[in-house]
Amino acid sequence: MRVVVAMSGGVDSSAAAALLKEQGHEVLGITLRVWSYESKAQCGSCCSPDDIDDARAVAEKLDIPFYVANVEELFKDRVVHPFVKQYLGGRTPIPCVACNQDVKFGFLLQRARALGAKLATGHYARVSRDADGKPMLERGVDAAKDQSYFLFTLRQAELDDVIFPIGELTKAEVRAIALRHQLPTTHKPESMEICFVPDGDYARFVEKVAGPQLKGEVVDASGKVLGQHDGVHKFTVGQRKGLGVATGEPLYVQRLEADARRVVVGPAEQLGSTDFHLLRPHWVDGSAPVDRPLTVKVRHRHEGAAARVQLDAAGQVAVKLAAPVRAVTPGQAAVFYDGDRVLGGGWIA
Repeated sequence: MRVVVAMSGGVDSSAAAALLKEQGHEVLGITLRVWSYESKAQCGSCCSPDDIDDARAVAEKLDIPFYVANVEELFKDRVVHPFVKQYLGGRTPIPCVACNQDVKFGFLLQRARALGAKLATGHYARVSRDADGKPMLERGVDAAKDQSYFLFTLRQAELDDVIFPIGELTKAEVRAIALRHQLPTTHKPESMEICFVPDGDYARFVEKVAGPQLKGEVVDASGKVLGQHDGVHKFTVGQRKGLGVATGEPLYVQRLEADARRVVVGPAEQLGSTDFHLLRPHWVDGSAPVDRPLTVKVRHRHEGAAARVQLDAAGQVAVKLAAPVRAVTPGQAAVFYDGDRVLGGGWIA
């Protein structure tokens, strides 16, 4: 069949393209230009100019057609501007989820369908089928690399046309495939930072886009002023370092009150949460898994916790945790699993 491969310039999407070509499919490579860098991006920052060159070199090695699609305006509108707005609002965003939802599996899937093709990516995730033949999203086999958390917004309509060629493989096996095909990305380092913030300084990026931010107060739970800060965008729930206050015990950010420009801090034992609400929930099969035992991850590296999804009196989605979970952070995603199956999720309110 015809398959469009989203080629990021990393080893994972490169190996995915190689596998599909090996299997006899008609493979087309497309790289998305999402950002114009003012200076040379760090090696390994997904979608940098160097990454586009690497993707092109892989396509040449595999002898497949290669295209670059400029989606900078879409990326700014759907990913960058919401990223800045979330930080200014006292939340901690995950731009990779928005990029997957609106760019990779929005724009790019639409283009693939227009070409009569499936869309393949280098994500460590899997698509399986239930007893009725409907597609299900599952964790990748390599638990250390599993990326299903970032894909919870996909629904069955998208999964019908999506392929994850490396979802059954480990990272070592992926590099072995790249080596077998002598791909130039075989030994390329991992993509570690957000592509449009390659130096990892999120606060500086927010200020560059939105301008200098107003100062505010660092307070304890009673409202006692402990110090001053230079903007709530520099903090996240659970943060300990860089608070700018000195007390006799370690303090952690408990919550951010953006409108009042307050950073509320307290001891570690006050960081646990037993319930929270979801904003903009997405369910893979279209229905909420209400009142059944599930596992929820409240951040990508979270090991998961026992939870139940409920609908409150106002019809909002509430999450009840079996035991307190530390640093449940507004703006992060809560993603629900039944074993390896991804049921969906939403944004922590």
